Amino acid sequence: MAENSVTGVDGTYEPVPPPWLSDPLSGLVTGANLPSQRRDELPMVKPDLPDPDDIRAAVEAALEAEEEQSAPPPQTPPQQPPSTTPGLLRQWPAAAAVARGLRATKDRITAAPAERRPAGMRSGMAVVVVIVLVTVVILYFVITSLVNTFSQLFG
Repeated sequence: MAENSVTGVDGTYEPVPPPWLSDPLSGLVTGANLPSQRRDELPMVKPDLPDPDDIRAAVEAALEAEEEQSAPPPQTPPQQPPSTTPGLLRQWPAAAAVARGLRATKDRITAAPAERRPAGMRSGMAVVVVIVLVTVVILYFVITSLVNTFSQLFG
């Protein structure tokens, strides 16, 4: 009777593998070479902690340097005395000044639209046009290839 790779001669499964590894490259694996001490009994080296006074001095020096960098400029006295009404703290521009500003902005916008467009925008539009053209050419060749393939298969 032929022996099957899954079942033995008598039709049962193969025997349980032996309790040791048969790999010759694994070496001799025994408990004789293991340390007699447990992991929690191994000597542990404590890390050296920095001195708290050194840390405090470094933090204070960093805070002082930060305060020197972000110190506000000396303040000038206010030009107007503060009023008691909160809405009157800011003086609004005159209507004529606002109208002049709006007219100047309108004249600048309508004067020369071609001159307003920055060079980066023109080059960006050129890149978009090139990408669209390349995409159209690629789609044309893909579609013609599909049509030729289907015509050869079914034609």
